[in-house]
Amino acid sequence: MIPNTDLSKFVPFELLLDNNSKKLGKAGDIELDFAVRKLFDMKEVIYDQKWVNQQEDNFDLYYMYRDLTRIQDKTIYQENNVRFDVTVIPPQTLGKELVKTAGHFHPDAKEGISYPEVYELMYGEGIYLLQKDSIENNTIEIIIVKAKAGDQILIPPGYGHITINPSKTETLVMNNLVSSAFSSIYGSIKEKQGAAYLLLVDGIWIKNDQYSEEINILKREPEKIVNQPFYLSFIDNPDEWIFLNEPWTKDKW
Repeated sequence: MIPNTDLSKFVPFELLLDNNSKKLGKAGDIELDFAVRKLFDMKEVIYDQKWVNQQEDNFDLYYMYRDLTRIQDKTIYQENNVRFDVTVIPPQTLGKELVKTAGHFHPDAKEGISYPEVYELMYGEGIYLLQKDSIENNTIEIIIVKAKAGDQILIPPGYGHITINPSKTETLVMNNLVSSAFSSIYGSIKEKQGAAYLLLVDGIWIKNDQYSEEINILKREPEKIVNQPFYLSFIDNPDEWIFLNEPWTKDKW
């Protein structure tokens, strides 16, 4: 039996990753409800269509624990329209491609500025791909952020995003803070069979040939958004997170 991984330094309750089941094994006294993203849910965004069409087993890809908060903290989260989620992505491959999330954009919080989101990597390593679609100059901007445990990642307004687990052995566990006032938009990425830039199992990036636009690729380091783990920061000072619902209040993105 592989011992559980303790993730409790990120939250004010016991939080364990069961390294055998690749799911959360304990979250204090919180009932562990989760949604599963399965292989066939992702069929449209997988690059290797020949491989996916040969699969008979609709196996699990990753697990989403939404609104993972203690009973005593639910009021402060709900009153501020903010949700704390945890996502667990076990290591695996999707044919020629590394395992990834489905990817989505956010709707506008106010005309011309969409809702942002923040991520905190709790265990393993991750690659965050941010995509800003072309409006006038026929160019798509891609930002690639490589992150390790403890790193924080900001998804600014205007960007869709996908998370990739690049490890062949370690599970990726991340949390996020996001407004609870909207539903994500999956259609545009699904229609183009994934993001404009794709990471294959051999570490090579390729352009998705479903996109005709030019691609401008930028690489950025994770940024320190707050000096505490997200959960504790929000409990201690929810006003610091107003930008999640009112992105126009933030001075600079």
